[in-house]
Amino acid sequence: MSQSTLAIRPSASLIVAAPIPTKNVLDKDDYDFRVLMLKRNGKSNFVHAHVFPGGIVDSFDHFSHWKSILSVSGQTQEELEEAQNTLTSKICAIRETFEESGLLLTNPPAHTVSGFLTDEWRNVVHKDPSQFKVMCEKYKIEPAVDKLTPFSNWITPTIEKRRYNTQFYLTVLGQTIEEEHKEIVEVSADGQETVQLDWFKPQQVIENWKNETVKLFPPQYYTMVELAKVLHHKDLLENAGINVFRTKSGQPIELLPQGNQTDPNDILAPKGSKVFLSLPGDHEYKATDTDTNSDGPKVKTGNLHRIYIEGPMASFKIVRNLDFDTKAKL
Repeated sequence: MSQSTLAIRPSASLIVAAPIPTKNVLDKDDYDFRVLMLKRNGKSNFVHAHVFPGGIVDSFDHFSHWKSILSVSGQTQEELEEAQNTLTSKICAIRETFEESGLLLTNPPAHTVSGFLTDEWRNVVHKDPSQFKVMCEKYKIEPAVDKLTPFSNWITPTIEKRRYNTQFYLTVLGQTIEEEHKEIVEVSADGQETVQLDWFKPQQVIENWKNETVKLFPPQYYTMVELAKVLHHKDLLENAGINVFRTKSGQPIELLPQGNQTDPNDILAPKGSKVFLSLPGDHEYKATDTDTNSDGPKVKTGNLHRIYIEGPMASFKIVRNLDFDTKAKL
């Protein structure tokens, strides 16, 4: 298979979890949160798929433009650059989420600021990303980067023409005294890049995907599988994706899926699967120039971390028999 020679573009995505008001949770063994998802239009790279809000890092997201608003500290130059890159990525995730859904995460919350018109500024920023900082300065608010927790890091496979290095973040919205989320009152699809906005419980997304009413790609599917293991929103930041997407210390693990032909004699493969994506830790996974997981788990024959695929992304089966319990580099 030919490999893309185009540069990998940095991007960011935000997984937004909103607690369900306690009075509406009828079963203590049911999920008490929902996750924001957007359906892409038919012209995007994710044709009609449900994704988390996000997009490509814009030059105006760079920390250098936000020095007057945000502060960053680091003991060494390397740590300082890493912190700045993380802040740049977080700013992108917050801006893109605002553009695509109308949900704006700031300190103080934008909905508490007198005279702030969400829809008006959403349109302005959508047309010109540089206006995001102008908006923040005008209303004395700043992107709530402190509310974003690094969750996972996915890189597009080399066989794809357009490739992205996407940092996924997780945020859990708070509740007001009235148990209403003031931040999400005016959320909606933008009608351009996105055509539908949904709030799903994790298992609901998976069931809809099985019923073919929702289309997912591997990163979003795998993310929902892991979120589905956590019932309560208060446990998400601490437990979701641990030893799968991030280590116990909270460091995301670089995930660059590699395409492989499915062995016809593979008893783990679902019937009809011709390919699978190997992920870090799988014994079929090969180290790459962009692989920075040098201190991740040692690869042994029999180690499995893969996603079997049936048809054109029609069905997935995740097989994993290992945990990432050592520190991985960002």
